[in-house]
Parts: sequence; C-alpha cells; structure tokens
Amino acid sequence: MNHLSGNRVLLIIGLLTLLLLWGCKDSDKTDSVSLLEQCKIYLDDGKWSDAIETCEDAGGDDGYHYAAQAYMGSGGLSLFNLVRSLSSADDGSGSGSTIFGYVPETETQKENFQTALRYLMGPNITEKSQTVYFESLLLSSILVLTELKTSFNLSVVDGEIDACSIDATEDADQCGFTFDLTTDVTSDLTFGGLGRSFHENLCCELGNDTCTAYTSTHDGTSITTPSVVAYDVTADSCTVQAGSTLRYNKDAFDNFTVTDAFKDDNGDSVLSTLDFYSLFDSGSRFDASGDEIVLCKNPPFTDITSDNGVIYDCEILGAVLDPSSDLFANE
Repeated sequence: MNHLSGNRVLLIIGLLTLLLLWGCKDSDKTDSVSLLEQCKIYLDDGKWSDAIETCEDAGGDDGYHYAAQAYMGSGGLSLFNLVRSLSSADDGSGSGSTIFGYVPETETQKENFQTALRYLMGPNITEKSQTVYFESLLLSSILVLTELKTSFNLSVVDGEIDACSIDATEDADQCGFTFDLTTDVTSDLTFGGLGRSFHENLCCELGNDTCTAYTSTHDGTSITTPSVVAYDVTADSCTVQAGSTLRYNKDAFDNFTVTDAFKDDNGDSVLSTLDFYSLFDSGSRFDASGDEIVLCKNPPFTDITSDNGVIYDCEILGAVLDPSSDLFANE
C-alpha cells in the first residue's frame, strides 16, 4: 500500500484551499451582482426602503449610487421629471424655480436628501461620474433653498423665486428675520442674524453632530449718515467645512460639464445660478439703503472677502436681496 508523503498531503491541502477560496471569491462576486440587480428592480418599482437596504448591501460605486437615488425617491424627488423640466428651462431663474418645487416639506425628506448627497459626494463612491456630479448639484441646491425658504419667505411668482425685499422705501417686516429700516434713514437699524441652525445646515459636515463651524459677531455702535442712527447688528457666519452642503455644491458645480441640453438660446448654462457657494462667498457687506448704511461695517467685520470659505449674513443678504439677482425676483 502506497502512502502519501507529508509534502504531497500539504500540496493537496493547499490546492483544495485555493479552490475553496476561488469558489468563495466567485460566490461573493455573484452575490454582489445579484444584490445589485435586485436593488435596481426595487428602484424601478419605487420600493424605496427595500431598494436602500439592498443597494447598500451591494456596495461599491454602483450600489451606493443607486442607494442615493433611492433616498431621493423616498423624499419625493423624481430625477426624470426634474431633468426634463430643467432641459426645457430658458434661463437661470427658470432652473432655480424648477428646483424650488422639490424643497422638502418634512424633516424626514430633508434628511433623506442629505444622506443621498453624502453618498454621492462622500467617500462611498470612489470614481464619480458626470451623472453623480449633476445629481449632487441638484440635491445641494435643493438643500440650500430649503434653508433660504424659511428665512426669506421664498415663493415662486410668475416663474421666478420671489424673496422678501429690503429697499429704501419700505420696512422689511415681511422677512423671516429681524431687520428694521425706514425711508428717512434716521430710524434704528437692527439685525439679529440668520441664526445658528441656518448656518450649520449650510456649512457643517453632513452627519456631524458636533460641528463648530458657527460664529456670531455683534456691533452695537452708531453711525452718522447723514444723522446719528442706532446701529445694533448681530451678524452670524460659518466656515464651510469639507462634507457640507455648500462644499458639495461647489465641488459638484466645478466638476460638472454642462452639455447643450442645459444651455439657452444664447449658449449660456441654465444651471449657472446654482453655484450657491460662489454666490454666498462674494465679499458683499450689503448696502441696506443705497450707500448710506452697510450691514457689516469694517471694523469689526474685517475678514469679509470673496472666496475665503467663510459665509457671513451680509453676504447672503446681498446675494438673495440684490435687485439685479438672476435667481431671485426683487424688483
């Protein structure tokens, strides 16, 4: 009777082990493909909860991309309808008002959109396609408009986003914040800030509950233009963090290549007004009444410059309430 030598036994064991490992590898790959196919079926059927779970289990770039789309769907966002509407928009304000129609009405919807944006622009998807950047631009814009809607009483009027207005002829009591200025420029100027929540929702890393991006600066001095005016301003600000809604907005806008489908008759992009990061980080100090009153005086507001990664209330007011705005109707 022949006996296997110790070396031959080890060789056979080694070969069996490799075969088992190869079989496991194929099995894992097959399972992943199977999960991905099932995930797409759930997605097509609008079974959002099942799609989210299955797509997350599938993992990889495709799995997390589909999971993000499922989170969008669960929040009521139809990408097909939105893209069709955007491609037929003839100017930037049209794109803004179209997107405004998808602003979430509940906190759950908002959280679903935030999770979708985090999946798209975060580390889950390693190789980001143009589709990923496009979806991220839309999602980040929706989330920015969500924060603006309450503070500025936004609504759509005649196809344009209408914001509460501040000019030299009327009080601004229709705005969602405290801002008091009358025609004669001799009354008190009071501004209480847009608030911590507003800034943290724009600037904090999504999913980070210990964010420290927010700061608040108070200026209680008076100015003479042309007579003494009580000037009591608290202007809030935030530092834009990596992984935040505004940072993702910038990254998506910078990396998305606009095709002819999203250009107007003049060849200009209808998505240009969705660059909220640049719109807000403009360096504006906001002239509240011509050149007579500036909301954020220097000093104490010494570091308000464009593209420095810090967003101040006066920059946001300047962007939203500017009568010449391409996105907001402020005539």
